[in-house]
Amino acid sequence: MSFPFIEIRARQERPLTRENMNEPEYQVALSFAGEQRAYVEEVARHLQAKAIGVFYDGFETARLWGKSGAEIFTDVYGHQAGYVVMFISKAYVRKVWPRVERRAAISRMIAEDREYVLPVRFDDTPVPGLPEDMIYLRADDYTPASLAALIAEKLGVRPLARKASDVPPPRMTALTGEVSFDYSSHNGRYVIGSRELAFETKWTKASNQRIYVYNDPPSINGVAVCHGVGTISQVHQAATLDYTSRSRTPALGEVLVLRNVFGIYAAIAVLAIKDNTRGDERDELRFRYAIQANGSDNFAEFIGI
Repeated sequence: MSFPFIEIRARQERPLTRENMNEPEYQVALSFAGEQRAYVEEVARHLQAKAIGVFYDGFETARLWGKSGAEIFTDVYGHQAGYVVMFISKAYVRKVWPRVERRAAISRMIAEDREYVLPVRFDDTPVPGLPEDMIYLRADDYTPASLAALIAEKLGVRPLARKASDVPPPRMTALTGEVSFDYSSHNGRYVIGSRELAFETKWTKASNQRIYVYNDPPSINGVAVCHGVGTISQVHQAATLDYTSRSRTPALGEVLVLRNVFGIYAAIAVLAIKDNTRGDERDELRFRYAIQANGSDNFAEFIGI
């Protein structure tokens, strides 16, 4: 893995609830040097297409931005993955960030005394800490697609076991942002935030002036509309809003508030609604959002969001 991170991608992840909070966040994490990025990125995309929760830095730009690399990589590779696929090369052994990831992964492998590190070799460079008799694969023997299929088999994931519609929704992990997506896809779901600050939104068609939003996803406790409020910074007492209905129908230009199962609030301003049954070329929702990470129900600080 190497810096800089250059693009934001949607991470595929189960909605966070109190019940699954202590489970590994990812089914598999990919550890590599930047010299092998092109190959590894293809592997990551094939895993993502199979609805496998994969940690690949290119999918995590917003989440990693500004964080301590040593801290977050030690946590991911040492605690938050079911397996680590280690892409071994001369560059991998000599670089700093892969060394952090490698040490965390090997420490967990030793502590748990189980299969955890899955090595894939680009060359024969020795890896400090890995047993010499560990069976490995050679990258030259596998296309990214075939390696991803083998990883899925190792995880016990059958490629066609799920319904085609049973896939994780797209996601933006930043605490503030603007989203445009096709609400007729992914069962109308889009996730904002991550872990305790995650909100899985769910939408269905009403018109090109209104849209239905629901409290159905496991991470959502309630949904409310701030009538007469046009900007997120005007939401000052979100806790006093009415969350007693399963669905709400915000209008174009209105602001709604979601409360998740951890008592965190997110405010969403509806910016544009397209409806392909009313002359638009596609179904599309565009919204701006802010997540109040400190637990407050006051969004006055989010001026301009």
